[in-house]
Amino acid sequence: MSRAIPSAASALLFATVVAAQGDVLDQSYVPATLTNGLEVTASQPVTQTFTVGITGQLTRIEVARISQHRGTPTQPLQVDLVTTSGGVPTTNVLASFTVQPASVPTIAGPLQLDLRPFAVQVQQGQVLGIALSSNAAPGTQTYAWWGEAPGGPYAGGQVFIQLTAALSAWDLAFQTWVALPASATSYGAGFPGTLGLPSLAASAPPRLGTVPLLQFGNSAGTSTFGALFFGLSRANLPTPFGGTALVTVAASATLALPPAGGSLPFAIPNVPAFAGTIVDVQGALLDAGAAQGIAFTAGLELLIGS
Repeated sequence: MSRAIPSAASALLFATVVAAQGDVLDQSYVPATLTNGLEVTASQPVTQTFTVGITGQLTRIEVARISQHRGTPTQPLQVDLVTTSGGVPTTNVLASFTVQPASVPTIAGPLQLDLRPFAVQVQQGQVLGIALSSNAAPGTQTYAWWGEAPGGPYAGGQVFIQLTAALSAWDLAFQTWVALPASATSYGAGFPGTLGLPSLAASAPPRLGTVPLLQFGNSAGTSTFGALFFGLSRANLPTPFGGTALVTVAASATLALPPAGGSLPFAIPNVPAFAGTIVDVQGALLDAGAAQGIAFTAGLELLIGS
């Protein structure tokens, strides 16, 4: 017999996903020396294209070196993620942000934007563009996107102005991140009981909108009780019971374990913003054959994917 993780505990886990992003840096062009920049004005929208290196969900983009220009602009900065055709930017927008002037650095610095709510799925080799525009008139307070010219060395894309006019000698500073496909990975060491180490595994990859079972093995060989502990980061803390706590606990659930072991449904909300979330889990159970009466599983790290 088992029961689902309590709704309050599940809500706590997924309400704090910002603490555990599971995305990885994909494309990055941030020159050590900024040799030039381009103004972003009403007559000069600027786009940097890039080539996706990892299949998954595009979670973040960063305009890595952006600044206010000639003082504080009165018009916001528009940042769009666009598709390309034949490597040339299009007007097909996949994600869009309106950034107020106060949120743009006054000197060249990073502006990072969270793409997870847009659920943008990307494929290796796909060419996209980071497009900046503004209604600021030329010669007034505008924005400047900095990079290297001539001779920008980013091979996976190039700069365009007025949407389709290529500046092949330029590259502007940017970075992108991608959430890897859903996975469940064991880590750390458990602590044995009567029949050895209790097991902990997921019945299926932890994808958005699914309910994989957390399969909890019973090392006691007889009916007993156990608990699963959930957190958003790993731990490595000795306990008085011989085992090591491998999770920084944010929630827990208890369950009755028959001799063959039990399972706990783990409902994952179908919320794109949760893609890339890491949830760490560990089990412990009452086992008379364990040195201190409690056996521990190894840790199980769930990378939530789409």
